[in-house]
Amino acid sequence: MIINKMKKIVLFSVGVLMLLAMASCSKERECHCAVLGESYERIIKIDKGSCEQLRYVLYDLHSVTSHDVTDSVLCTDYDFGLNENE
Repeated sequence: MIINKMKKIVLFSVGVLMLLAMASCSKERECHCAVLGESYERIIKIDKGSCEQLRYVLYDLHSVTSHDVTDSVLCTDYDFGLNENE
């Protein structure tokens, strides 16, 4: 009877540890984004969420003259291979 309880506790502990290990893995994605109104692709790496949730990208074009430039983007995690010749 005590052995059965110990087995259950060990199996439960192993299950919890496996879930924690899977949750702590990095789920970094590389998003390929088309900039609306432009003819280039922007590649953005994200840690959480999906690429389809990205709508706007805020960045500094130049550290002194232009701050907080915003691009409207349409993103996916599919690699279209547009930059193969670069």
